[in-house]
Amino acid sequence: MSLFSALCVACTCGSASAQNASLKLTIAPHDQNRRFITPWYLVSADKLTPPFALRDAATEKPVPCQTYKVAQGTYVNWMIPFVEAGKSRTFMLTQGQPQDASPAITLNEDAGGFLSFQAGGREITRYCFGPQFAKFKKPFFYPINVQGVSITRAYPMETKQGEDKDHPHHTGVWFTHGEVNGRDYWAKLPITQTRIREKVTGPVSNGFVAENAWGDDLTEIQEIGIYSFGQEILMDWGITLKAEKGDVHLGKTKEGGMAVRVATGLTAPEPGRTAQAGRGQGQMIDSMGNKGEPAIRAAAAPWADCWGPVDGKTVGVAIMNDPTSWRYPTNWHVRNYGLFAANAFFVQGEHKMKKGESITLKYRLYFHGGDPIEAKVAEVYAGYAKVKVEAQ
Repeated sequence: MSLFSALCVACTCGSASAQNASLKLTIAPHDQNRRFITPWYLVSADKLTPPFALRDAATEKPVPCQTYKVAQGTYVNWMIPFVEAGKSRTFMLTQGQPQDASPAITLNEDAGGFLSFQAGGREITRYCFGPQFAKFKKPFFYPINVQGVSITRAYPMETKQGEDKDHPHHTGVWFTHGEVNGRDYWAKLPITQTRIREKVTGPVSNGFVAENAWGDDLTEIQEIGIYSFGQEILMDWGITLKAEKGDVHLGKTKEGGMAVRVATGLTAPEPGRTAQAGRGQGQMIDSMGNKGEPAIRAAAAPWADCWGPVDGKTVGVAIMNDPTSWRYPTNWHVRNYGLFAANAFFVQGEHKMKKGESITLKYRLYFHGGDPIEAKVAEVYAGYAKVKVEAQ
């Protein structure tokens, strides 16, 4: 599976021919406002061949885009900050050199065993996978820097005054599962990176495809793309779990999922308490309007958001589940002490795969300033999940 193919939005293709040397790509209208739309559209070789240049059909202004070649043709990716409810946006794709091909995000691989993502003179995050991180038993992202603060807890990677030191297996942002053929890859057994298959950089996003081994039980392919919108960060995940060496039983457990261990400021007192030592003033809400741990935990919803004050700034993180993801809409394993996770097994239960079978889960993580209303989380989700590209 090629980079971002698991994340690609739905698309339809008209009757354009290679002789036209152009494609009209229209973001079809939807009944919601949509924000931070990042379409990936597959252009077959008989329609148009790269290099590509993209422009806004209404203004004639050039639009940054990047391409990714696969066997079936070439994906083109661009970003659209906002589309109003009921409106469409049309772009013209032609053969030609883009005006600006400079990377939107700088991706550097450090000899210490991590990838550093930087934009606007600051480090956005690090993807940690090398030998120096082996004690943490899995690849992970840490820190996540938004609005000048880290949205993730420092422990156990670093020691920071005032942080709880529970659950040392909670490392920044990660994906694991706690019951695979009866074995615990959530807290006990290591997941090792086999290789980074490829890296992608461009004027729109940066990303990579990583292959990980869950012992002899599972092969995991992580397809991750990162977008920077000023101080806001989008991180798109496609996670494919494959029973490559034999049958696999994925058990029903709350210990697992697409997880973030949030900074102390985003934690909250336990229900019924107005103050609690070591806890922050964090709040949670899901797309169904449920608020707080008791209402959200185990519920099913397309997205959930956790936010609060960190070092004097209000920041938050939303986890969003793509409608084409396995077991959409996901259930949630969220805790006031700081675990914020989407878990497809917590409620829906076990799953068995025969040798050669696989499942793919898809998420967008939106790291933002402000509360969910200020950050327009619902509009960002619509920009992720409610997009169709029509071509002619």
